[in-house]
Amino acid sequence: MEGGDSGGTPVESLAEQISTLFIGGYEGSSGGEQKQDKDPRKIARKYQMDLCKKALEENIIVYLETGCGKTHIAVLLMYEMRNLIKKPQKNICVFLAPTNALVEQQAKVIEDSTDFKVGICCGSSKRLKRHHEWEKEMEKYEVFVMTPQILLGKLCHCFISIELIALLIFDECHYAQLDSDHPYAEIMKVFYKSTVAKLPRIFGMTASPKFGKGASINTLETLLHAKVYSVEDKEELEQFVHSPKLKYITMILL
Repeated sequence: MEGGDSGGTPVESLAEQISTLFIGGYEGSSGGEQKQDKDPRKIARKYQMDLCKKALEENIIVYLETGCGKTHIAVLLMYEMRNLIKKPQKNICVFLAPTNALVEQQAKVIEDSTDFKVGICCGSSKRLKRHHEWEKEMEKYEVFVMTPQILLGKLCHCFISIELIALLIFDECHYAQLDSDHPYAEIMKVFYKSTVAKLPRIFGMTASPKFGKGASINTLETLLHAKVYSVEDKEELEQFVHSPKLKYITMILL
């Protein structure tokens, strides 16, 4: 299934930067990169590795049932893009989750799986209201896990520039629909513009690509400038998740 365009030249520029990361990482040619002790590839399943490779090539939305390990694919993608995210680089990764509970849950997964310095921004975290406070946070952390309303506010007030986000991850991305005023949709409609010099790689995750009245896979792809991918080999999925719903996954796009 064809989705919206991937953002034109700015995204292609990012693609040039990361085009060799996957091959280099998997072949173990570290070059001058910083060593990480935690390697999420060690426990990755084949389809997770395949989808990660696809995510390095273009903006994608992973459509898999709950329990199939979508978050680990996001973690793999962070790991493979680490040369753009790890300090002393100024770029960051932003992982968006729609609720405070999910923010804290996903932050723990990232911390347990990688050596990234992870910052949490949600309703229960300390409020940072001044620019210099955010500048210090940006210097300290490499991955920020936050609710979309917080990112939208920081973008609107120029606390964070979209150009400094190398990787933007949308958990439960089905909330992003063209006719919606959800923060996911607002972030993409207002700030993800082809006129921006450098746009982030987009990675979406969902178990329900159609959500709400008038929602469709096409509108989701268009808004996120991404294509939906699922897994062709249902038998491989069933080794890990025993769910009768798996038989209804008919969208074969790999």
